Amino acid sequence: MSEPSTENDAQREFWNGPVAESWVARADHFERGFTGITETLLDFVAPEPDMNVLDIGCGAGALTAVLAKRVAPGKAVGLDISSLFIEAARARYGAFAEFHEADAADAPFTPEYDLVTSRFGLMFFADPWRAFANIRKALKPGGRLAFTCWCPMVEVPSLIEPYRAAEPFLPPAEPTPPNAPGPFGLADSDRTRKILSDSGWRDIRIEKAMPTSLLGTTLEEALDQTLNLGPLARQTRELDPAAKARVREAITPVVKSFRSEEGYTPKVAIWLVEARA
Repeated sequence: MSEPSTENDAQREFWNGPVAESWVARADHFERGFTGITETLLDFVAPEPDMNVLDIGCGAGALTAVLAKRVAPGKAVGLDISSLFIEAARARYGAFAEFHEADAADAPFTPEYDLVTSRFGLMFFADPWRAFANIRKALKPGGRLAFTCWCPMVEVPSLIEPYRAAEPFLPPAEPTPPNAPGPFGLADSDRTRKILSDSGWRDIRIEKAMPTSLLGTTLEEALDQTLNLGPLARQTRELDPAAKARVREAITPVVKSFRSEEGYTPKVAIWLVEARA
């Protein structure tokens, strides 16, 4: 892969620091929590034997490994800007798939893939027009892009409801500009459609899905997971133990409201996005 550009340095730094360390340490828990989302994405992506698949923002590699098994004897390649994620992915799943550290915005792609996919990995580009134009170079003519990203945070109960409960106990935070690189960088589906169209994609389709997530099977497990997700994770990371305890107490009634027979299982709102090269 080529030398990294500076365009996405903020994201590279973020995903090579404490957040990535936390995600790697909790990788199995996150994967279990994302089961419903992953199944929804796989149904949408519909990988088939003999396909070559690129998984962008592969994290610790679990989705890439599933894809590798489904497309065999084709191949699955995981790509991520985080060296910590790539190290973890290779250690866990290197026997099943290839993993490379690179920025998809400027990686020197060649048209070798039938499918490019991502589970929450494409919302972080400083210049999404440039990034999606570059990603298109990875696909064979007529190849398919199929990925998931978050709907607006106000539509995701597992994120917005605990955050609202905790907000009085959180330090002041600068408002995030609309469409800024981050978890909700592609939450505006009309803007996402324009980005794809402007960067050369065709046959664009965007639909909403509301799968179930799993925060945990016990209340303590669900509270731990909630405190490690989204803006709440970022704003509580530097709090002292007493302040964190207040936040935990504040979100407990909300997390309890997510209780089901399977555990603590709020629905989430995601976009399923499809386009052709």
